Amino acid sequence: DGHVFCTPDQITAEVRGIVSVIRDFYTALDMFGDGKYWVSVSVRDPQTPEKYLGDTAQWDKAEDILENIAKEEKLPYKRVEGEAAFYGPKLDFMFKDALRREWQLATAQLDFVMPERFELTYTDHDGAKHTPVMIHRAIAGSLERFLSVIIEHFAGAFPFWLAPVQVTVIPVSDKFADYARTVCDTLTTAGIRTEVSDESETLGKRVRNAQKQKIPYMLVVGEKEMTDGTVAIRGRDNGDEGVQSLDDFVAQCVAHNQ
Repeated sequence: DGHVFCTPDQITAEVRGIVSVIRDFYTALDMFGDGKYWVSVSVRDPQTPEKYLGDTAQWDKAEDILENIAKEEKLPYKRVEGEAAFYGPKLDFMFKDALRREWQLATAQLDFVMPERFELTYTDHDGAKHTPVMIHRAIAGSLERFLSVIIEHFAGAFPFWLAPVQVTVIPVSDKFADYARTVCDTLTTAGIRTEVSDESETLGKRVRNAQKQKIPYMLVVGEKEMTDGTVAIRGRDNGDEGVQSLDDFVAQCVAHNQ
């Protein structure tokens, strides 16, 4: 959570900046596509004005600002009465989990009330004192709720950069365990989260275990790979991806981690 204090004429630029951060954040998680989210322009319930603080003119202005921003940013929005906070209207970003339930994660909220109640002021270019506007913003919202939603969203198959284990190295037999550890150390040094699967089980079972864990890459190494300094790559999403030099594979992983 965070708060921005600004002048009234800075509201649009500041809120659009927050929307841009939200868009980039959820695009990286593949959650910002068509049909994957919508935005609630959360406004007052006109039937219960006593629930809200501040004067009508300020509320009208704040609600119009947020709705105009939703239009300018081409957000899939709906105006929802009765969902505003007591201090101001909101842009609430609604996302769906694996069960198609909707959760509010990110939000940007205008607040003309609290700065007045705390008697906050700033000196404008004209030398006069004015009351600032406060913008409440949250990108991920409640972290516990955010994590539960993205875990279900990806069903455990996290993107490469987010996966707890990004690569597992699987030697075809104990003879190649040292080379597997060398591959693991090289990837780890490059910042790639890597493990070695050298349990006393068949090669097929170790590959299946890695697939069940939804690890993005499985590297199978044996005599030829050790001799040539290569790795045989099996991707979680694409299956057999052929053989590649270790250096090239490391560079590929580092690029995916950006």
